[in-house]
Amino acid sequence: MPLESPDKEFFNVAVGYTQLGMFLEANEQLENIDPFNRVAPEVLALRVDIYRGLQKWDLMREIAGRLCEFDPTKVQWAISYAYATRRANDLNAARDILVASLPKFPREAIIYYNLACYDCQLGEIDSARQYLKQAFRIDPNWISQALEDQDLKPLWDYLGDLNKGHQLESPAAQPLPCLSIK
Repeated sequence: MPLESPDKEFFNVAVGYTQLGMFLEANEQLENIDPFNRVAPEVLALRVDIYRGLQKWDLMREIAGRLCEFDPTKVQWAISYAYATRRANDLNAARDILVASLPKFPREAIIYYNLACYDCQLGEIDSARQYLKQAFRIDPNWISQALEDQDLKPLWDYLGDLNKGHQLESPAAQPLPCLSIK
């Protein structure tokens, strides 16, 4: 059921504050919403963004976990749940969340990309490389981000080789486009 006035107005103001990076003010607006409506999916989704901005990882993890249960068909909740878990200093648990999400989202490059980041940070370089290959097969546009991602620094030489023209097998048997390094 969609939010109605005045809760809708509080929500819209909170969205505006969030877009401006004013996360405390956004959270205050959400606190004005009727307690029954604070568990509406759109309110919880906005809380995830607010808690990310405030770096309140435990709160973000709790809300994202609820959203995973409420709507397991949306990949962003698994990503947010894993991200918050990682930032709450549990890299292995974050990895486990994404591994468990793979069967639900086998064609989502972002899952493989994040698994590559986590494995790289855990020192599992070969596994990270395999996850990156899969992410690039699904969506080659991730290569440019990977070239600047500090989590993937141990793989930058490998990524540079990809960028210089090495090819990966893609599902359509087409080579990946070469990117120019800035």
